[in-house]
Amino acid sequence: MTRVTWIVGLALCLPVAASAQETVKEPEPLFRSREPLAITIKAPFKQLFKNRDTINVKPVSGTVEFTDATAGPVTLPITLETRGHFRLKPGTCSFAPLKVRFDKEKTKGTVFAKQGSLKLTTHCQNNPRFEQDLLVEEGIYRMFNLLTPLSHRTRLAKVLYIPTDDTTKTITRYGFFTETDEAMAKRNGGVLMKQTGGKFDDIDQPYLDLVMLFEYFIGNTDWSIYMVHNFRIVNVTERASYYAVAYDFDFSGLVNASYAIPDGRLPIKSVRQRLYRGPCKTIDELRPTLELYTAKKDSLYAALQSVPDLDPKRLKEATDYMDEFFKEIKNPKDFDGALGYACKNR
Repeated sequence: MTRVTWIVGLALCLPVAASAQETVKEPEPLFRSREPLAITIKAPFKQLFKNRDTINVKPVSGTVEFTDATAGPVTLPITLETRGHFRLKPGTCSFAPLKVRFDKEKTKGTVFAKQGSLKLTTHCQNNPRFEQDLLVEEGIYRMFNLLTPLSHRTRLAKVLYIPTDDTTKTITRYGFFTETDEAMAKRNGGVLMKQTGGKFDDIDQPYLDLVMLFEYFIGNTDWSIYMVHNFRIVNVTERASYYAVAYDFDFSGLVNASYAIPDGRLPIKSVRQRLYRGPCKTIDELRPTLELYTAKKDSLYAALQSVPDLDPKRLKEATDYMDEFFKEIKNPKDFDGALGYACKNR
């Protein structure tokens, strides 16, 4: 697990302001639908997965094939790279996460129009549980999209992987593409910031409350705004505001990946244990945000249930975990105890 600096700062309350919705534009074509894509990727995967170096990346050439609603059967040239950190390790994932690079000129008129490079989250291991974990993680993005447009859009794909250097290893698994940071920022009328060292005080306070509670809701502690770890900072200049946009949720308790463990400096032993790591709050300060989650409860469950091919047992495991959150916030006295860690470490 990546070691990061954990910080605690200050903030106020209230859910995301209506003004955060005013400049939101339509997403790029790929992310305008939730319908899973059916694609075939051909590349020398055996060669590709020999290289797991984050510095000396060795891309390979390949193709992606699909049937486009407008263009019909399409074959596009692509370049593939391995990416990531923890999931990039061979001991974690035999099938590494990918970055897919396109020739923008050749994507025109297809579902991949305007895409230069995209992250493709893959199934990690061949064990069916890992593919189910991926589906739950994609469902988390769907839930986050419901709460705020300042979140990354995703698109599921049923991918037939054909290794051109070992055709006996052909497999079909779900993966999902994630909207680029730049596209997410632009869609919300903002620009992506590259600096590190941000504090809770720097972030739009209503949005911060929403995001901190979302991380608690899904049981995710694998993040740092200060180190920009699993967060991206967006500056929306017309509102003179900064937004810390969360992403990468595989270490959350809701996903409950077999490889996920909490940072040893935190007072929890399992990712299934929730820990509120946001700024020190009172129940009264957080009440408007808690009420927003309560109001969105049915929609959040429906978003997860909308993920295709999620095994009923896996779905129940996830919804039982969500039930615990809603039971807790229903009684302010129960939730008050969850705020103790943040206030103790401010």
